[in-house]
Order: sequence, then structure tokens, then C-alpha cells
Amino acid sequence: MKLSLRSVSLHLALISSCLPASAPAMAQTPLKRALNAAENGPAYSYDISYVTREMNAAGRINPSRPAGQRVKVSRPAKSTWTDEFKKAVKEIENNGYKGFWCSEMAKSIPASARLVSQTATTATYAFKPLPDPEEKASKKFVKHLTGRVTVDKKAPAILTYSLTASKSFKPVIFARINQFDLQTSCARAPDGRTYVKSSKVAVSGSALGKSFDEKTTRTHSNLRRVSR
Repeated sequence: MKLSLRSVSLHLALISSCLPASAPAMAQTPLKRALNAAENGPAYSYDISYVTREMNAAGRINPSRPAGQRVKVSRPAKSTWTDEFKKAVKEIENNGYKGFWCSEMAKSIPASARLVSQTATTATYAFKPLPDPEEKASKKFVKHLTGRVTVDKKAPAILTYSLTASKSFKPVIFARINQFDLQTSCARAPDGRTYVKSSKVAVSGSALGKSFDEKTTRTHSNLRRVSR
């Protein structure tokens, strides 16, 4: 039977009308929308607190200031700064501070992340984290971890992020990690993007015959918009 162009068009239209409603919904998942959310926006200065068993540090970071004036340390007293602390401050002064925006965690979340639960407003995904391409050693470490991320379904953004190890492992031949747990909570900046409100890391194990048990809490607060 010879088909006219019109009959072919009608036939295709009929097929399309019979497809389930979800078919055209090649709509992005809540996760993909969150990972693709805008990263650009206004700059903010903010308070930072960094607490470990050996250190209780706090200060304020202003990314709009020139190098050498970006970090104002309120504690500890400068006379007590260790070489490691001096190096950390210098790194922020020269290269900026990484770890403030929750969108920075997106690079570790693969497209294969699996939806494990959801509510009317949030969706939670489990995943095997991707290694940091700038850190060669991270591949041996992250392959032992499992990640979870919760995103906002209505205003796309990362809300919480975690990495945990379900059992002990050896990232290198001379060290063993018995416990690793990272828990990050995000909050909304005035422009709607999410920043790391608090990040807690607990890691214990042994290296070169010595045991270690470390806990770190990092917080950011008191955001104020600044000119770039």
C-alpha cells in the first residue's frame, strides 16, 4: 500500500499519543538538576571555625580582598601558630579557600548514583565517589567509601553529603583506616546557593606502627555580601 506524506504524519502522531506520559519526561532527575545548578553568584565574606583535638582555630575569610589580606585569624594567637597552620593560611591567601560551596562536592558524584529515598521536597542518592583528578592518591582511598547525597527537588541544590567506610581498609601499604566518616550539612546563602554550614570528619586507624584517632569539625557562618 502506498502511503502519502499526510498518512505517515498521522501514523506517527498516533504512535506518539499512545506513549506513556513518562516517555517525554526525559526530564532531568532531581540529582542532575542539583548538580547542574548555577555556581556563579555574589561573593561573601564569612566566619570559619576549625576544631580538632589539638587545635581550636577561628577567623574570617574575605575572598574579595587581595592576597595577603583575605584571612583574619582571631584564634589562636599568632605567636602559637604551627608551621602547618601557617602553611594553611598562606594557601588560602594565595589560592583562595576551597570547601565553602556545596556545589564543589558535585565532581565526586557519578551519573550512576542510585535513588534510595525521597520525600515531597528532597531526594537522596547513594553512590561510589569519583576520585579527585588532581589528587592521584585519592583513587586508592575513595574506592573503599560509599557516598550519600540529599538534594532539594524544588530549588535544585545539594543539602547534605556524606562519605563512609563500611569496613577497615589499607589505602597504602603502611597504613590502615579502621573508621572513616564524613558528614556535611549545607545551608542557603542569601542568593539561594548552598554552602557548607558544618562538616564533621572522624577517622581512626594506624600508620607506621602508631595509632591515631582524629575528629575535625569545620563550620561557616555570618555571611556578608562583598564586592568582587
